[in-house]
Amino acid sequence: MKSIIIYTTKYGSVEEAAKRLQKQLGGETELCNLMRERGPSLGAFDTVVLGGSVYIGRVQKRLSQFCSAHMRELLGKKVGLFLCAGEPKEDARQKELENAFPPELLRHAAAKDVLGYAVRFEKMNFFDRFIMKKVSGDSADKEEYYDDRIATFAGVLNKDG
Repeated sequence: MKSIIIYTTKYGSVEEAAKRLQKQLGGETELCNLMRERGPSLGAFDTVVLGGSVYIGRVQKRLSQFCSAHMRELLGKKVGLFLCAGEPKEDARQKELENAFPPELLRHAAAKDVLGYAVRFEKMNFFDRFIMKKVSGDSADKEEYYDDRIATFAGVLNKDG
């Protein structure tokens, strides 16, 4: 099984989650950061995982554009969808996941979940720091990756069929 994890990340949390997922998927799994690379041709891959993060209620534009441009191909593949989102309430995190991807892709996905988050104020620009402090009321760095969810997510994608 040949897999690819295609993701967008602003400050690195999605990249960290993608690397953790890559280890769990095993086999031949490539990584592609759409913020630095062009989206690859999907023909060579059996499984495609798409990941992003939420900023002010939206996933990165490049990820949304990739989904739209490759929808037909994606619907013919085994697909996983994930987010990194720091929303503390589980139901709100799941709502962010539902809003991040097109409905037809969400219905098609074999695996979908929020796999963790990181807030690193030292990496943020002024505007993002300001917004995060206002929203969270805190300025402390935080990081939490849900390794149990990552393992479950990978397990679903590693199953045949």
